[in-house]
Amino acid sequence: MVSLEEQLEIVNQEESRILEKIDKRNSRRTIKCNGCDGSHKIKDLDAIQTHWYTPPAGCTGGDYWNEGDLHFICPETGIINRLYFHQDVHWEEKINMSNDPNEQFKGAYKGLFKNVEDVYREKNQDFVNNYYVNRNRKKFGLMEK
Repeated sequence: MVSLEEQLEIVNQEESRILEKIDKRNSRRTIKCNGCDGSHKIKDLDAIQTHWYTPPAGCTGGDYWNEGDLHFICPETGIINRLYFHQDVHWEEKINMSNDPNEQFKGAYKGLFKNVEDVYREKNQDFVNNYYVNRNRKKFGLMEK
């Protein structure tokens, strides 16, 4: 007879195998590029995680960096595509970041890019807004409008 702890370990191992399969599937999903009008697999793209600065305010506020948008670099043209999401989540629901499609995408896909570079700067570099993931939320398993 298998103990409850052994059953739980079997379930946890199965969960790990399934999550690996999901990540593998998701890494092969493609994003249409605004730089070349082609589509590229996520696993083949270099990403940029932007950060923006909150300056000091008063005695205890500010002086920290915030995670911003996720961008990817077109491997064909080098053009930077900002993954842009319309923030159509009702203000009362924004408290729960799991309702934010941008945060959902980063949580599920950020680790699947070929490389992710953290960039800390107050002024952004040139980029084009890319609405492809926003328009295809269902394909990427994100909250729909």
